[in-house]
Amino acid sequence: MKKQIGAVFVIVHNMPRAVEWYREILGLPKAEEYTRNTAPDAKTIYSIPLGNTSLLLDSIHRDEIKPSENHLFFFDTDDIEATYEFMKSIKVDIVSPIEGVNGPRFFAVNDSEGNRIMFCEEQ
Repeated sequence: MKKQIGAVFVIVHNMPRAVEWYREILGLPKAEEYTRNTAPDAKTIYSIPLGNTSLLLDSIHRDEIKPSENHLFFFDTDDIEATYEFMKSIKVDIVSPIEGVNGPRFFAVNDSEGNRIMFCEEQ
């Protein structure tokens, strides 16, 4: 077994909306053909490679699992203030201010499907 995580699953209700949201916050080009040709209720998986780990948007199990109110994972950032301002500028649902002083600094948001995720800057 390798000592690394291959993928993180995020359960979504509306695949085109989730793909568009995650690609925008990650600064990736839009997947217009995919979002235009995929039905909102499609039961599928969409992979976003992120180095050694992939983010797997999963709409197959959407009827069985509700959005997570607990943090699923966090994205690393080198500049928490700039990340926070970017999230505000694209109207992301920010659910906490930047927290932490000496050590990790972080804030939480809800994704397009209501799942809670975080952004974290290690100091």
